[in-house]
Amino acid sequence: MEAFRQDITYSWRMLLARPGFTVIAVVALALGIGVNSAVFSVVNGVLLRPMAYKESDKLVRIWEKWGGFDQGSVSYPNFKDWRGRNTSFESLAASRWQGFNLTGGDQPERIAGRRVPSQMLSVLGVAPALGRDFTADEDREGASQVAIISDSLWRRRLGADPAAVGKTLMLDDEPYQVIGVLPADFHYFSNGDFFNADILTTMEAKAGQWLTQRLRHPGIQVVARLKPGVDIAQARADMTSIAGAIGEEYPDTNKEHWVTLMSLYEATVADVRKLLLMLLGAVGFVLLIACANVANLMLVRASGRQKEVAIRSALGASRQRVVRLLITESVMLSLAGGALGLFTAYWGTGLALKALPSALPRSNDIKVDASVLLFTLAVSILTGLVFGLVPALGASRPDLNETLKEGGRSGSSGRQSIRNVLVVAEIAISLVLLVGAGLLVRSFVALNHVNSGFDDRNLLTFNISLSTKEYSEASKTRRFFKEFLEKIQALPGVQNAATTQLLPLDGNDNERQFYVSGRPKPGISELPLAMNYDVSPGYLKAMRIPLLRGRFFEESDRLDSGPVTVIDENMAKQYFPGEEPIGRHITVQDTPEKAIEFQIVGVVGHVKQTNLDTADGAFVNTQFYFSSAQIPDEHIYPGFTLVVRGAGDPLGYLPAIRHALAEMGGGATLSRPKTMEQVRGELISDRRFTLILVGLFSVLALILASIGIYGVISYSVEQRTREIGIRIALGAGRGQVVRMVVGGGARLALVGIGVGAASGLALTQFIRSFLFGVGPSDPVTFLGISIVLSFVAMLASYVPARRAMKVDPNTALRYE
Repeated sequence: MEAFRQDITYSWRMLLARPGFTVIAVVALALGIGVNSAVFSVVNGVLLRPMAYKESDKLVRIWEKWGGFDQGSVSYPNFKDWRGRNTSFESLAASRWQGFNLTGGDQPERIAGRRVPSQMLSVLGVAPALGRDFTADEDREGASQVAIISDSLWRRRLGADPAAVGKTLMLDDEPYQVIGVLPADFHYFSNGDFFNADILTTMEAKAGQWLTQRLRHPGIQVVARLKPGVDIAQARADMTSIAGAIGEEYPDTNKEHWVTLMSLYEATVADVRKLLLMLLGAVGFVLLIACANVANLMLVRASGRQKEVAIRSALGASRQRVVRLLITESVMLSLAGGALGLFTAYWGTGLALKALPSALPRSNDIKVDASVLLFTLAVSILTGLVFGLVPALGASRPDLNETLKEGGRSGSSGRQSIRNVLVVAEIAISLVLLVGAGLLVRSFVALNHVNSGFDDRNLLTFNISLSTKEYSEASKTRRFFKEFLEKIQALPGVQNAATTQLLPLDGNDNERQFYVSGRPKPGISELPLAMNYDVSPGYLKAMRIPLLRGRFFEESDRLDSGPVTVIDENMAKQYFPGEEPIGRHITVQDTPEKAIEFQIVGVVGHVKQTNLDTADGAFVNTQFYFSSAQIPDEHIYPGFTLVVRGAGDPLGYLPAIRHALAEMGGGATLSRPKTMEQVRGELISDRRFTLILVGLFSVLALILASIGIYGVISYSVEQRTREIGIRIALGAGRGQVVRMVVGGGARLALVGIGVGAASGLALTQFIRSFLFGVGPSDPVTFLGISIVLSFVAMLASYVPARRAMKVDPNTALRYE
């Protein structure tokens, strides 16, 4: 132990004696270790940390599988049958998103809520921080309205009052008694802001058609807790049997309706696991380059310490003792880099949390905690061993006779070869990272240029929600939005304004079943689906969707006129190939008992609804539009999404729009104002996040590799000073010296590029799923990155080459 303490003391003394070397090495290691710790904190929070629910490994997500949807929303009657018939779960719970207008304060506020059965929190293993959970009596039709609120709403609207339980909130003009407050760290199990809620209230207390109709799938999500001793395979078999039995009992609505089961953890992280592991691999490459750089520095330093090591050996120090001393020094260096890297990780994690796409699951679990500290410590020690071992082993076997001579040379061709190999490895790894970043850049550019089917420039969108009490009659809702659109249309600079129930690219969908009139009608459960848009007549102009033939909706299309529809080009091609669809009819299945026939009056271009990088849904790639003026009264809800096109900055119209809304009165709220460019940007935010990180890591790798090339060539020039002096004395020109030195760097670069290209062709296959419009072995990217890397290598070699040009032959030839 005393010898170990002496090694540590001596190591620190030696590091402090060479502050330039120490600072460079520590900073290089801090960058490599820091970015690894930062990315690990994300991986740990999202993939490794247990979910914040009691025995979360027993929680399961369940979806309906039907009509080509493997993970479709669930019909509530089907959910009730699942809950009553299964033998695999302790309990099942469902939830459905619902927005509420919260009034009673200075300003009406639109808040997100969820309707849940009384056992939802118990299924998740969560208890309210204040108050109590729902009771079964509160989850039935006609029961008094009660609510459990989020910690955020409790603090924001109730001032964190400990006596808040028992108070009343006015939601949609109805009183809801607060019975509990959720824990501050509670987050709903689904991804994205849309699924989190400030209000939980009971599922069945408020009547609705979706509670009783099996044909409706109103966005219900189901989570269940497995019984002890039951695994997910057994539960899947049980639920498949139940789904088959329900299909036989209700063939009109449930034929070929099955179930999909997945653990809650897998359902939450499956979409991002590959992304995060890719980022962890990328920062691992950066650390390898940092290690190679520091190893090169250590080799150079070891060459200068040959006499010291030789003297120690001559005085009887064993090779093991010398290696331990040098390894201790490298580990001390690495621990210093790790300590600084931890601050980098803390800072980087904070930046990452701000830049993370909102769709990334479990972002609230990301933090620099004990696991990250242990990871940083382990990486620091391992890094010290990796970059210190080769220099230590090489320096521990000096040639005593040669080294102890007066003026003996301290270099060796063997160590130079090792340094060259390390630089080649740095260049190869840098090429792989840069090619990956280049492919992601080209993919992102291609994605940004995808035609979404509409013009997203100068387009503002927002939601308007009315008081359900004051606007309980459909006629009042229609009149409000008609007058409000007229007010907006009259604002200076506004070109078009319209309403819609479904906004492209915002993550939502709304399908309806239909069939072509006059053709054989399939069974109800086998009817095809199309994306459904209920819009006002000005929608086509506001969105600038091309009208291909026929007409769009007009003011004359009203409830008392014949129902009409406009279809997209995909539906025209798929269902009317070689025919004229204008004038034909389609029938939409409204309920199992009710169908409505619509005449096709127009065909428009297809709009990207769910994504940009693939065809719009493998199963639902057709669309139709219906006039909001012809929607039956029972389907009119006191809320619409508005789109407003202006001549300038879309957000600049918001103050005037808010003023116009205030003039309308009625307790209306405006929420989620965004430009359509922001909506589109959010859709690809995960790709942008990946691109930014991989790009930063690649640039860092390129800088470190350049430093490595510079260091090796500089040391080579120093070692070859006498040779260069002789060449100049014999008549070699400065250009020849430059070519000799730069050529050495170029040879290293070419070998590294060759190795990197071969490795890149294999490794870039792993990012195939992140690419769009470009292949993983794209020759343009590989060639372009190779040229850039060659140029950087030549530049890094040119600086020491200029120094070599200035060698004085007399000085160089002087005996050392």
